[in-house]
Amino acid sequence: MSILNRIHDKEQSDLNSKGIVDCHCIAHSVFSGILRSDITCTVCGFMSTTYDPCVDISLDLDLRSSDKTCISTLSRCLDLFTRPEKLGSDQKLNCQNCRVKRDSVKQMSIRRLPLVLCFHVKRFAHSVIRKTSKKIDQYMQFPFSLDMMPYLSSSIIRNRFGNRIFAFEGDELDLSGEILTEFEVFAVVTHVGRLDSGHYLTYLRLRNQWYKCDDAWITEVREEVVRSLHAYMIYFVQKFLYNRAEEEMVIPGPGCKFF
Repeated sequence: MSILNRIHDKEQSDLNSKGIVDCHCIAHSVFSGILRSDITCTVCGFMSTTYDPCVDISLDLDLRSSDKTCISTLSRCLDLFTRPEKLGSDQKLNCQNCRVKRDSVKQMSIRRLPLVLCFHVKRFAHSVIRKTSKKIDQYMQFPFSLDMMPYLSSSIIRNRFGNRIFAFEGDELDLSGEILTEFEVFAVVTHVGRLDSGHYLTYLRLRNQWYKCDDAWITEVREEVVRSLHAYMIYFVQKFLYNRAEEEMVIPGPGCKFF
């Protein structure tokens, strides 16, 4: 995040950008997407919608799998991220239709996908009441190929209203067939050690060969090693870009010079 912000700040003066959504710097052109948040009144059904830019998506682990019989998966975490959530009594919002505070339901979805999709898995938990912190060492299974179509705003809205499809301002309901939703994993970051002391490792995918990056040491690793990782951050790139990079990549031979 710090690196992306520095890149943005460096280019912002030249681009005269006012915000992330309209910014065309390399950082936001690659990583920036848009989240949609719908808050619906449980009494009258009035829905308030807001859009927020994001450069990563933070996911809660599926803690149900602590019973050792259920494996947490990335798709399950995305289901939790996009499922309707009833707001507590202390979070009642003023309904613009009822003109009073009402119980409401909130649902997140992804309006626009970035070129590079970054997932941040919440592995560090902090309790303000207990004044304690802990690291969550729970395995989460993740695929190497991912289709994000079920988590788009257009898909979420269709599931919510069924056949009663009508256009929402600014939404891409009629463009879903043109949206590129298939991604390929190309990097995984893990944290080893304890909460107060540890080390970060990065695993990179190049021509379907994985490499472990441990500071200055880079070594080849098997695919099975990557699949067994306790991922902290996972990076996916749109599939057409991944395939294009694989096709255009040239391995330099002896005597080649870089400029």
